[in-house]
Amino acid sequence: MKKHFPLLLTALFSLLPLLASATSIFDLLYQGGDDAARKVTLTVAMDSILAKSPLDQTATFQFTDAQGQVQNWDLKVSIRGKFRRNRCEFAPLKFNFSKKDLKAAGLTNFDKYKLVTPCTDDAQAEGLITKEYLAYRAYNLLSPYSFRVQLLEITYVDANGRHPKRTETAFLIEDIDELAARHNAEEVENALGLPAEAYDPTAEATHALFQYLVGNGDWSLPLSRNLKVLRLPNGKLAPVGYDFDFTGWVGAPYASPTLEVGQTSIYERVYLGYLQDDLLMREVATSFREQRKEVLSLINRARLDEVEKEVLWRFASRFFNTINRMNNDGSVLLYDQLRGTTAGIIPPGAAADSYQSLGK
Repeated sequence: MKKHFPLLLTALFSLLPLLASATSIFDLLYQGGDDAARKVTLTVAMDSILAKSPLDQTATFQFTDAQGQVQNWDLKVSIRGKFRRNRCEFAPLKFNFSKKDLKAAGLTNFDKYKLVTPCTDDAQAEGLITKEYLAYRAYNLLSPYSFRVQLLEITYVDANGRHPKRTETAFLIEDIDELAARHNAEEVENALGLPAEAYDPTAEATHALFQYLVGNGDWSLPLSRNLKVLRLPNGKLAPVGYDFDFTGWVGAPYASPTLEVGQTSIYERVYLGYLQDDLLMREVATSFREQRKEVLSLINRARLDEVEKEVLWRFASRFFNTINRMNNDGSVLLYDQLRGTTAGIIPPGAAADSYQSLGK
């Protein structure tokens, strides 16, 4: 036993940097504020993926972590999504790692991750996926209740050798349970029809204003569409948005406006948040304004075509100019200014009194 004890200590100490710096497999991949893509390889039966088979596929996932260690993981891969699953040439995927394997490696058991992939195989696709990634990154700057994302340069290798390798830009979204754990919260499994007063006012207004920033009409708190809900330690709820490809921020050619909430173009901003106290609304707006430089810097640093970058930069800048003008106008409630011409439209499934203001 004494003979092997030094070797055991060496092995344990070699694991300390890994355990100290990463508690999940997502942490091994995550590069924080660095928006460079991490190179990864997914080996899977491409026939099944391209055919959008509903069955889970056995796969292997390989990458080099921040410590320079090569990571090889067995996992299950499946097709996911609704609209993109049916309309895209290459559907988005879900990764499901083995909890047993994660535990054996000293990692937490957060095992399910969404991979967001280009919808089509053309020159425009990479720009669209990059802009959607940037929406999540901007969300990270504006709200703590947002999914972390990691940009990837992913190479697909056909396990059966029938298809050539293909490499593209994609990004991975962290597990909802992992996001909840970071806030000592828990996911609300069924959030359909929860009352407006159940939500933390600041968290709700922050989420709604972010959706307004990116020009998203394709979400709903009453219908629990395109969002997750966390129950915070104080019992209040916090919405967490996702799926931003139908936004003016991304500008996907297949996206359409959400007519039932008054949106006539994906580039038209509609405010779908609940009525909140004016002082709170203005505090949230001020917190957004304080992040203007950082949000625009994200766009400036992005690997986008110069025309795409300029269009996105102008779209984001218009938001900050508008919110600054509205916030400086104390004669009208900020909520009423944001609702504007859509003030009389009550989103489907919602209670009218959660959206209608008497004004000043």
